[in-house]
Parts: sequence; structure tokens; C-alpha cells
Amino acid sequence: MYILLRNGGVKLKIQGVVLAGGHSRRFGRPKAFAKKDGIPFFEYSIRALEKHCQSLVIVTNPHIKEQFEKAIVNETIQIINDEIEFRGQGPLSGIYTAMEHCPAEWYMVSPIDVPFIQPNIFEILLRHISDQYEVIVPIVCEKIQPLLALYHYSLKEEMKRNLQMNQNSLIEFLVNQRMKYIFIECDHYFININSQEDYKKFIQAN
Repeated sequence: MYILLRNGGVKLKIQGVVLAGGHSRRFGRPKAFAKKDGIPFFEYSIRALEKHCQSLVIVTNPHIKEQFEKAIVNETIQIINDEIEFRGQGPLSGIYTAMEHCPAEWYMVSPIDVPFIQPNIFEILLRHISDQYEVIVPIVCEKIQPLLALYHYSLKEEMKRNLQMNQNSLIEFLVNQRMKYIFIECDHYFININSQEDYKKFIQAN
């Protein structure tokens, strides 16, 4: 989908990316299908992204790809596995895989373990798109949030080179990129559920 941006009316293709390639070892079962208010976690990520990009892809691993295929009735949402060559190398691999399979100018990224995420977070990030930057990333409570961010297609080949050298840290990759930091005060939207303890604290207790 081509998004009409307010600043100058420039049309840019924005691709939504849901990162679901992890194995949820700390959680004990696939986090994507855990529920908040009867709704699977992955659905919250989709809802937050789809407000701003009609084209969506879920990047996952072979162990749960079939579960996603059964759970998602929207046929316009692609479900793909991480590139075989880089499988198991974390979020950097997932973002690269999306770039490899879904050509666009910008990639709007969300993980599947942030069930409090809201569309307005991505609306804020989109306002700051500029030719000056390759990454638009929030900072919340002095902590960078690279899994809820915008990435420009120009980063694709450098991502590939890093992955080929097993340099798969997303934080370290970002150090040398042209980044725009967006400071956001409310950390509620960015709560991620990593363990059963997190689930009990943030989901079951509310």
C-alpha cells in the first residue's frame, strides 16, 4: 500500500512485518497464541500495524507456521519462514527475510509479545520518516525499542552481510545506521510478555 504522508504529500510503500520466529522457550509454549481478553497476542500486533499498511507479512519458524496458517483467515496476510541460511539468528534475520520477500521502501516492525501495543505508536513513528534516516526507533524510559520501529530498505544488504558473519545483534547493527530516536513517555504499550510470570503479572492480574 502507498501511504500518503502529511509532510509534503510524498507517497511511500510501507510493509508491515510481524516478527514471530522465536521459540518462546522462557514462556514454555508459543507466545504468539497466548491470549489477552480472548484474543491471541499476534492479533494485537496485526491490528496495530494494519491501520497504517495494507500489506502484512508474518515471519515465523517452521515449527509454528502451520498454526498461523490455521489461525489467520485473512488471505492477504503472508506467512513465511525465516530464510534458511539465517534461520535462528533472531530479529535481524526476520527483518531481512521480510525485505527479501516483500519489496517496499519502509518496513514497519512489531514482535508478537506486545499485547498492549496500539496503532497510534506507529502513527507517531511515521511522522518522522525522512530521507535523512534509515531507522525510526522509539526510546521508552531510556530504553531503545528496536523491535517496534521502522526500517528502510537500503539496510537490506548490510543486514545480509552481518548475518553471513553471524553478527546478528540488532542493537549492534543499529549503532552505525542513520537513526531518528523518538522519545515516548508511556511504557504501557511496550510491555512484552517473556515468561509465565510476566503473563500472570500483566495479563491474568488485570
